[in-house]
Amino acid sequence: MSKIARALAKGMLSPEMEMLSHLIRTDEKVPFHLKAQWNVLPYSYYAYNLFYACRLARKLKIRHVSAIEFGVAGGNGLLALEQHAEIIEQLTKVKIDIYGFDTGSGLTEPQDYRDLPYVFKAGNYQMDAPRLQERLQRAQLVLGDIGKTAKDFFKTYRPAPIAFAAFDMDFYSSTVNAFRLFEERQPDEHFLPRVYMYFDDVVGGETFAYNDFTGELLAIHEFNAANRNVKIAENRAFRAYPVNIKWYHQSYIMHRFRHQLYGKYISKSSATSLALR
Repeated sequence: MSKIARALAKGMLSPEMEMLSHLIRTDEKVPFHLKAQWNVLPYSYYAYNLFYACRLARKLKIRHVSAIEFGVAGGNGLLALEQHAEIIEQLTKVKIDIYGFDTGSGLTEPQDYRDLPYVFKAGNYQMDAPRLQERLQRAQLVLGDIGKTAKDFFKTYRPAPIAFAAFDMDFYSSTVNAFRLFEERQPDEHFLPRVYMYFDDVVGGETFAYNDFTGELLAIHEFNAANRNVKIAENRAFRAYPVNIKWYHQSYIMHRFRHQLYGKYISKSSATSLALR
């Protein structure tokens, strides 16, 4: 890939932005979360979302959380999530458990047009489970049909509250099954009041033709329509950032409005903020 193509992919074409990105990548004094924000880490979107999820947990005095990757494939993302978790635990003093959901044998047959069969084919993205398991340090693989593994997850694993979830199962149908873990009927004790989320298949090139009527975007819309007090919304923090990077538009936050900690004050603003000078 050419330098111009790489810059375009990052959303930073100007020489000034390229130089700034290089400085952020190489300067050890730049904080971890800023390196993630500027997309200079492997799987920066995992690093960013997990960091801010754990920062929220710390503000709420929750010291043990879970992170989930739905759709592990070969396992590169899960390994990166482990590496980021090691650093984030040190920075936030919040313990992180990691779970990876996958069939273990690649994609199944698409069910209908909503699963985007023109870009996702049965058998794609297979896993070498024994080899991956040897390399994993902390993550637990949850292998099998997501419709069954999601149904029994809380009972079987008794996870710490979910703080971050990444969705990369490609299909609408698989995403809908994963969303059953997050429905309003699930006890709020299983979640932070705001859960950071990343969706891999909502932004892409012309071949993918992502739209609101298929795939993950349709699953999100249907989830929001079906759950009155739990909503998945775009993370708008990036609208104030000086650069435009693809994964900014793939980052969401699930809001559980009736969670007992949803309204707990976590801002630093005080009574004297914005006082007359």
